[in-house]
This record gives sequence, structure tokens and C-alpha cells, in this order.
Amino acid sequence: MSARGRSAGLLLAVACAAALPATPAGADPNPGSLGFKACRPSQVFVSTAGLECGTLVVPLDRADPGAGEVGLAVQRVRASGVRRGLIVLLAGGPGQPALPVFEQLLVPLARDQALRGFELVAFDQRGTGQSQGLECPEPEGGRSVSFGACGAALGATRPLYTSQESVEDLDALRSALGGTPLSIWAVSYGTRVAGTYALEHPQGVARMVLDSAVPVSGPNALFSDRVRALGGMLDEGICGAGACRSFTRNAYADLVRLVGVLHRRALRVRVRTAHGRSRQVKVTEAQLLRLLLRLDLAPTVRVIVPAAIAAALHGDPAPLAQLAAGARLESPGGESQVPSGAGPLSLPSFAAQQPHAHAAAGKQPAPRAPLSDARLSTAAFAATYCVENHLPWSPESAPTGRVAQMRAWLASLPAAVTAPFAAQTVASVSVLPMCLRWPATPAAPAAPSGISATPTLILSGDDDLRTPPEQAPMIAAGYSDVKLLRVPDVGHSTVSEDRTGCARRAMIQFFASGSAPSSCPRSREAQAVALPPASLSDAPPAAPHAQIAGKVAAAAASALEYLFGQTVSSGGGLVGGSWGLTVRGVALHRLSDTAGVALSGTVHVSGTALAPVESARLHVRGRLSGELSLHGRVLAGRLGGTHVHVRLGAL
Repeated sequence: MSARGRSAGLLLAVACAAALPATPAGADPNPGSLGFKACRPSQVFVSTAGLECGTLVVPLDRADPGAGEVGLAVQRVRASGVRRGLIVLLAGGPGQPALPVFEQLLVPLARDQALRGFELVAFDQRGTGQSQGLECPEPEGGRSVSFGACGAALGATRPLYTSQESVEDLDALRSALGGTPLSIWAVSYGTRVAGTYALEHPQGVARMVLDSAVPVSGPNALFSDRVRALGGMLDEGICGAGACRSFTRNAYADLVRLVGVLHRRALRVRVRTAHGRSRQVKVTEAQLLRLLLRLDLAPTVRVIVPAAIAAALHGDPAPLAQLAAGARLESPGGESQVPSGAGPLSLPSFAAQQPHAHAAAGKQPAPRAPLSDARLSTAAFAATYCVENHLPWSPESAPTGRVAQMRAWLASLPAAVTAPFAAQTVASVSVLPMCLRWPATPAAPAAPSGISATPTLILSGDDDLRTPPEQAPMIAAGYSDVKLLRVPDVGHSTVSEDRTGCARRAMIQFFASGSAPSSCPRSREAQAVALPPASLSDAPPAAPHAQIAGKVAAAAASALEYLFGQTVSSGGGLVGGSWGLTVRGVALHRLSDTAGVALSGTVHVSGTALAPVESARLHVRGRLSGELSLHGRVLAGRLGGTHVHVRLGAL
């Protein structure tokens, strides 16, 4: 995150932790007022014509106005027609900055004819991004973050980052914008803030679209609801309509069997590294669960996991070990609802790590907001999550007694609550270990109860694990004027991840007219793909008239599908060679997942979820030599003098 507006207490010694955050330079000095001007390059992630920036100054502690102020970074795009309303984006997390999502996803919709009469607005919630983003102290010697020290560094300000504070900040923003009732697009955790706001300030809301909705009372801190949703995601989502029949009869049954094996012992396997060597790694029950709980934000990983689980059961755990290698990169608690380019390191995030495209040509990249201002704030996450969700202990309790309380609570749970995983395993990958060490803090205000009359559209992805579709009807019961739309073949954050565009169109239609479609179509893309064949004899020919060339093309396509599912930034092939991120995309060096087929070249990526791959040009060596190019989903070229083409099942 940028140095601008940092909370000083998080960068100084604990003794100075109570230091108040400074108001950002250039902020309007009058609390509650909001003036806009053209954004500076350092405030913008995606350059957009007409984007304006401002800072809304609000009290740090509304119960003690003399305690200091917080400067909330706000962006807007004016209505291009007769002003009909105002749409505000609330991002996920807690702790996720909204401005990068706003610029990437909502601002482009200003060009839509149905939304031209709407002013579009977003703000980074307090303690995130450019709104005086909070940082935990940097650990020393490669150690993990100490959340005890992080909370202690916040000192007296620790209770001031709750959802209720964000609700009041949102109302202050509405007042500063003229008092117009808001149309709210909220995603993941943001739906909790939106739902609370609608109950407490009903006059301030016109309509709401809740994407991947969280209960107003808060999510399940143990993640047991996510574990229970795995069966439906695997058998009805990924493997629905026979998508996995080529390698398994029942994907969830495979998972149950594999968890039983891992519960007794970890699987040890040798995998190849990006440096051409092999090293021994192990796959544990916790690693597998971390991988699975990320799938709703990683469609390119999701399509390959059932085949990797089946392979591990049949004695080949190497593919699963490679896929699980990046599981530890998940944000704390996995709660971060993020745009493409963050969260799990699936293919869309490759480009997000790269400098601007013209940097590859030796040009200086244009100035822009630092990527650190787009990252989830772990300090803000903990400050919110650990004091307002249902935990086995009270947030006011001393951390020293919490381990015993958690163990007793886990021991009391029926095995079915977390099956097929052990309760201790599920707890270890949840937010509970983080909150165990969070200092004693006054509890957050209780969530409001009642039924909201605000017209509301709830979007729920069928493959969502963070906010499972099974809980959507319960959330919908909290609204008297509600439409519930299930989106097939989509995980968390439907508007950003639905490649059919149905969720995005439904949101636009609801804001513009109050109506919404009754259903969304299934995606035409493959929801599951097989692993690369071990040998060409196992590969199906891509073209019946060209048996060998067709088999090589099919193996090359399968290698790309498997590559797109990787969760780290570099690695080795199943047979040999390597791949890794470069400034131009993903570089392949004699990458071989099938004996007799080696690929070299570059896959150019765009970094967007809807079209992650721009193109690829590959040199093929081995059983046959030739050149293949990838355009869209078609891999075509000449192998051994024979023209071939094959369509990839998924990207």
C-alpha cells in the first residue's frame, strides 16, 4: 500500500500504537464535505476518461469526535444523460479496497445505454486501500504475520473498523452526495454492510443487487458450510452432465476416499521444479482442503481438480501435489472476494503481476496507483472479522484461554458437521487461528434484525463455496421485495466471473427497471477436463484423418489446459521442461506433460476473467515437430507437415 494516509500506529513500535492516522494530503478539511477533481495518476489503477476523485473526511470514532478523522478515498463517473440515480459499489473482504474493482468492472458499464442516467460511485472502506489502509507489522526472518502484534499495534483504534462503522460511513457519503437514495451493488462481505444499511437507513436505499450474499448476522467462521457445499459443487457443478465420465464415476466419492487416506498419512511424491530438478513434496488433508476452498474463485483450477483427485487415488499424486502447491497463498480466512488478478494465482492473475504491456517493448510504464493499494488489508480484515462474527469465545476474552475453548468446542461437534474432513483440519484452514491471537476487543454492535422492504436482487453462483447457494434462500427471507437468481457454472462474485454475461445483464436491468430474468443459461464451456495423457497412445486423436499428428495436438491442448490450472508462478512439467511468468506472459521451455511432446514458446495473457488468454505461439518437438498457434480456444498449425486443429475444452 502507498505511504499516503497510513495508520502510523501500525508502522511504529507498539508503544506508539495509539497514534492517530493523519488525514490524507489534499483532503477537504471540512468533515462531511466532498469535492471532486480529476484523479491523479497515483490514484488510478485503470485509466478511464471522466473518472473523478475526492476524499470524504469522517470521524474516526463517532462516540468521541475529538479522537481524530479518517479520509475515505472516493471515485465517481458522472451520469452522461439526465440523472436518474446513483449506484454505489461496496466491495468484499472485509478489507478489500473497492476502487480497483470499481475501475475494472463498474466504470465500463457507464457506457451501457441503460445506465447512462446513473452516477457511479465507489469508496475504499476505512482501513483499506487509499482510505488510510492498515498494515500489519512486517514479520522478521520470513515468519508469518503475528496477529497478536498486529492487533496490539492498532491499540485504542482497534474497535473502530466494524461493519457498523462502514454503515455510518456509507450514510455520510450519501449525505455528501446530496442525499439521493442509493442503488447499491454489493459483493460478498459488502452485502453484509448493504443489508445492515437497508435495515437501519431504509430511506437511504432505492434498490440493491447483492452478489454472493453474506447473512447480515455474519458468515460461518468455521467454514463448515463451505465443506458441506463441496459435494454439490463437484457432482452437480463441475462434473454435471457427465463432464467427468472419462476419468471418474463419482467425483465426490473420490474426494471422500482420498480424505480418508490423507487422514491416516500424507502422500509423498516427487515433482519437477522450474529449474529442471525434482524434489519431494507431500499432500496433506489441510492442503487439499485449502485447494478446494479456493475453487470458487479459480475457474481454471476448478476444471482440473476432479481429474487430479482421481489420479491421486489411482497412484499418481503428482498433479494434485502441483495444484496444491499454491494453497498457502490464500488470504486470511479465504474471505477476500476479489477481481481477476488477485486471490488464487490462476491464469487471470498472471497478467496482474506484470508491468504494463508496453514495458515489454522497453517503454516506461505510465504512472498509476501502486498494486499494494489494491491488496486486501489483513489488519482491517482481522479488526472486523474477529470482533463481530460467531466464534467459540467472546472477543473481550483474553487470548490465553481461547485455545482450550476452541478445542472443547471442536470436540463437541458431530463428525457430520465437517465431514469428510476432520474438525481440527477444517478449523486449521479457517479464520479461527488468526482470531485466536487477536487481542481482547470490545464486541461489535449486534447485527440488526427484521425484514427489509428495499427492492433487492440476490445473485448466487451454483459453484460458490464462500457464500454457498444453499444459504441464498435464507438470506432472501430477510427481504420482502426480493428476486433470487441462480447463476449456473459460476463460483463466487457472479458479475465478474460469469462468462455468459447473464449476471451482469441482470444487474443492469434491475438497476434500470427493477426487473430481472428468471434464470441464466449454463455455460457452453467444459466444466471439467482430463489430465494430460501420460503417453501418446493414451491421447485421443484431434483429427481422425491424422492419427499421430492429431494425438500430438490433443496432448498439446491438454498440456495448456493443465498449465492454466496451476496455482504458482513457475514450475516443471509432469514429464520434463518448465514454465514461468515473464513480462510477456507465460514462457514455456520444452514443457512436457506427455512423453514425446515438448512445447516451447509464450502464452500471452490479458489478466481478465472473461478472456484470460490473448494468444500463444508454440514450437512443438518430440514425436513430431511443428508450430501451433492459439487463437481464442482453437489451437492450430502444422505438425510433421500435417495441418491440425483442436479446440480447448476450457481456459
